[in-house]
Amino acid sequence: MAETYRLKPVLGTIKQAFYLENANGNTVYEGKMTKFSLLGASPFEFVNHITGKTEEHKVGKTITAEQGGGGLIAALSKSSWFKFDGKKIWDYLHELGIRINTGVSGSKIGMSYDVTFKGEHLATIANSSPKGKSLLTTDLYYDVICEEKDLDLVFLTAFSIAKTEQTFYN
Repeated sequence: MAETYRLKPVLGTIKQAFYLENANGNTVYEGKMTKFSLLGASPFEFVNHITGKTEEHKVGKTITAEQGGGGLIAALSKSSWFKFDGKKIWDYLHELGIRINTGVSGSKIGMSYDVTFKGEHLATIANSSPKGKSLLTTDLYYDVICEEKDLDLVFLTAFSIAKTEQTFYN
């Protein structure tokens, strides 16, 4: 049965971190930088608190390139990625069988991401904000709806969306 989680990125520090919380506010998954690297990729520890599984991966700096002219069109057509264990993250996810279709979130201003795995629905990820704050705040969170058994793939996908802040993924 699908559950709703909230991804909370902590990007304003040298050591980035991403926390996925359940409805009770308990951290169920986290990805955090363990050592800052000025040049090259930094080690990140990914911890699934439900299964107890911990993995370390090398996560590179986010690279963003606008495609075309300036303004709103450029903002919507930017390309943003980082390397994950030496491979561009979108290539890595694509090789696993992950696909992301983007749309506008129906109930609030923001984006919604429909995530499939090998053609089957895996998760829905949508922009959110802290309670009582506008989506225009810099404290952008993500609501993540998925089954608990899929948290490893879904967390990496949500982590990638939040880290790159890319608008469209189709």
